Amino acid sequence: MPRIASKPGFASSGGELGRVMNIRVLVAGSKTGIESPSERHYYNDTAGSSGSLDCSAKQNTYQSPKEDIEYGAFAAITIRNQPILPLKKQGTRRTTKPIYGSSTTSSSIMATTEIKPTLDLSLEADVRVYLAKTPFASTDVQPLSGGTGNYVFRLRLDAPYEGRRTVVLKHAKPFVKDLPELAFELSRQKYEVEALRRVRGWLPADSLVTVPEVHLFDEDAHVIIMDDAGEDAISLKSYIQQGHATLASAKKIGAAVGAFLGGMHKWGKGNKELCAAVAGNSQAKAMSAWVFYGRLLPTLSGDSGVPKLMDPPLVAAAEDLEVIKGLVEETTAALLAVDDQFVMGDFWPGNMMLRIDGQGEVEGISVLDWELTKTGLSGLDIGQFCAEMHLLRRSQPEVCGSTATGVLEEFLKEYKRTCEPGEEVARRTVVQWGVHMAVLGARVDWGDKEASRRLVLEGVRIVVDGVQSRSLGENGHVGGLL
Repeated sequence: MPRIASKPGFASSGGELGRVMNIRVLVAGSKTGIESPSERHYYNDTAGSSGSLDCSAKQNTYQSPKEDIEYGAFAAITIRNQPILPLKKQGTRRTTKPIYGSSTTSSSIMATTEIKPTLDLSLEADVRVYLAKTPFASTDVQPLSGGTGNYVFRLRLDAPYEGRRTVVLKHAKPFVKDLPELAFELSRQKYEVEALRRVRGWLPADSLVTVPEVHLFDEDAHVIIMDDAGEDAISLKSYIQQGHATLASAKKIGAAVGAFLGGMHKWGKGNKELCAAVAGNSQAKAMSAWVFYGRLLPTLSGDSGVPKLMDPPLVAAAEDLEVIKGLVEETTAALLAVDDQFVMGDFWPGNMMLRIDGQGEVEGISVLDWELTKTGLSGLDIGQFCAEMHLLRRSQPEVCGSTATGVLEEFLKEYKRTCEPGEEVARRTVVQWGVHMAVLGARVDWGDKEASRRLVLEGVRIVVDGVQSRSLGENGHVGGLL
């Protein structure tokens, strides 16, 4: 197959980054694919023939002296040969458009459902039929917004179930709901249920922070029915971002969340039974590695395609890119190898739902969406939460500067008191803090173009300082951990 020249600034598929991450594209009419070390646009194989690919704008036609082949979005990503987004199989009922471009022979790239159930549980009417002869029968089935990976419904039960008038149903397909071109293994539900049941069993009865109780797991229909966080519940991110928090409530939340995560990490460290229960969730490891570390170098090399980082392209300093290149290799290897630390895997304030009483007091915090639970690096859980709080106070200082800071300071203080992390955890925390800012600072709406670019570059500085600092005890970001 013709070789496709890669753009300057990216390693070839045999380089350092190429050994960590490859993207494979299934080309319509071809028996092979092309591999790349970059996120989406630049491909390189070793066949040695001539050819070129115009990756500008959305020009998605491969041209060579021998053939013209229209192609679609990448269909699989692997990190160290572990699949993140597996190739879609053909011959099933659901077909979708590719991620990039519109003139694709789509028979080659499909999001699929291997099972062809009579009921489609992404539809409210079919959910009602599915529930009709169960204790969860509901005539009022309400789709819930906010989740990107699954179909989620609030059920108003026809008859109370163990005192509950509402519960939540979560239905999975073998792809991401909001991006159906991307495969997402159905086994994720098994790991989520394992985590929820085990964490709930470990939690003290009086804990302000809790997780939903699972009432039903139908592995054949890919359904979980669990507690409802509450019709009036609000995510921690929205609570801070919209100015609902007082400094007192912010500190209360930060302390509770820090104690929860610190206690969970301490309980999960070296816990063989717990780690074995989630050890098979290899896609969660690979996905976490790709989302942050697989996209880090492309984001900072001027060719990310992220609108706020183009015109002119944002390019980090060469010496910083060298540091980051080594970091990508080391952290990816460490994340894929670790087998003795239980982590939540997606610990950010959007996954934390608050229940507020009539006096405005926080009476409960429910941590949701445990599909990425795995054996992992505890610093990534901590750093993800810290980065989100830092981004809130940076982007909206007038609204939530003091309250986001209050959450963050109490979070670190209580995590330290509960778990007593060492230098390595602190270093991974500060590095993840910066990586999160660099990768998501311009992909998520934190402000206008200039503000977003400043956040990305601040993230770069945090990463490089975190890698190069001899001691983190005086670090302004995670000094509170040590």
